[in-house]
Amino acid sequence: MNEEEIEELKRQVEYYKRLSDEVAGQNIRSDAQLSLLKRKLDQKQNGFTILSDLHDVFGQQIYEKEFFTSTLELIITTLKMDKTLVFWQSPENPTVFIPKWMMGYSKDESVQIQTKELEFKLDGDSLTRPFIFNQKSTPNSIAIQIRNNFLLQFFVAIPIRIQGQIEGWMLSARDREAWPFYPPLDQGDMDTLVAIGGFIEAGLANASLYSSLEKANKELEAYNHELEKRVAERTKDLRIRNQELSREKKRSEDLLLNILPKETADELKKNGFAKAKLQENATVMFTDFVNFTKFSSQISSEELVAELDHCFRYFDMITTKYGLEKIKTIGDAHMSACGVTGEGGTASDVIHAGLEIRDFIEEYRKEKPEHLRQYFRIRIGINTGPVVAGVVGLKKFSFDIWGDTVNTAARMEQGSSAGKVNVSHSTYMKCKEDFDFEERGEIAAKNKGEILMYYVERKK
Repeated sequence: MNEEEIEELKRQVEYYKRLSDEVAGQNIRSDAQLSLLKRKLDQKQNGFTILSDLHDVFGQQIYEKEFFTSTLELIITTLKMDKTLVFWQSPENPTVFIPKWMMGYSKDESVQIQTKELEFKLDGDSLTRPFIFNQKSTPNSIAIQIRNNFLLQFFVAIPIRIQGQIEGWMLSARDREAWPFYPPLDQGDMDTLVAIGGFIEAGLANASLYSSLEKANKELEAYNHELEKRVAERTKDLRIRNQELSREKKRSEDLLLNILPKETADELKKNGFAKAKLQENATVMFTDFVNFTKFSSQISSEELVAELDHCFRYFDMITTKYGLEKIKTIGDAHMSACGVTGEGGTASDVIHAGLEIRDFIEEYRKEKPEHLRQYFRIRIGINTGPVVAGVVGLKKFSFDIWGDTVNTAARMEQGSSAGKVNVSHSTYMKCKEDFDFEERGEIAAKNKGEILMYYVERKK
């Protein structure tokens, strides 16, 4: 062979060598693609196997421990995982999760991890979605905790929700990742475990439903049996008692409305308590008999109580007529007010009521013997301003009002004269166009200094 033939032969050999290398490379790539496709197919088949096995338990009663044990065994054996750990929410702290079920751990490892806790947080934010940590992942704070405290190297974490709230987490892990015998965890693994997590949630819901239904059925059977027995024995008696109860309820409600304002009584019946409230524009009236202590020594106790009862009944009719709320009586003093429930009369109504009470006593005293008339004189004081109104105590409920406005009203009464209605400047400013006022100037009041006071009469 000459040189040209030899060179041509070398070129052909080089060409076929390159062609062979290219074919070999394509075969390797094809094998890798086929291997990857086969892995994805195996993942789907394995996931389908587990889901089918889990689906079979849905037609029967589910017990939590056996359910999780079976599920974790399926994950370990079918998905070729080394360890699987289920965390559950701590009863003491809902942000902390503690190990509850585990598979793939040795006895010593189980003892080591069972007292440890974990918060599923990253950079201060709570985790709510599934996540994966494999050999390509960048280590973060939660992955480091899981590795160090719970001995999981590469893992997929799936939240478990009950009624929309995360109650637990399932972590399924491999101790190593080296292709092809220990394939790295990927999205296919996470998709399969997410589907399994959904079945776990449905299984727990079924378990709760079964338990609730079983308990409800037992309770219903017992209740029906007892109800039938009671209905047979007590139908007639129940009808009578219902009638008595209706009458007693009406009497109680009427009595409650005699003691408390309707708004307060309604709040008390609804909530079991009534909050004290600030009322910005209340008018308070005190009445007090002159020389009552001396009068009480002149007659018997029975006669004294009868006289007070007669007068206070009339006072109550007058205050009711003008929309006032009776607060209380203390000895011979009578206290009433408007604006303490956010509704009712006005300052003018209080003055009208005060004048009418004064007039009633002036007429009533004329009916008495001469030596007793001096005791049937009354002083009346009125003041306007903010008060706190509400119910005090747990028993024998008493509606009352508090504040400087109440104290000043009492000073108005003390600074009044027999047969006079004495009002403060704040009340005068509210009603100065409606009545005739006699300015008395500033008058000393106990613990209040000097206060501007006015006598009031109807317009002439």
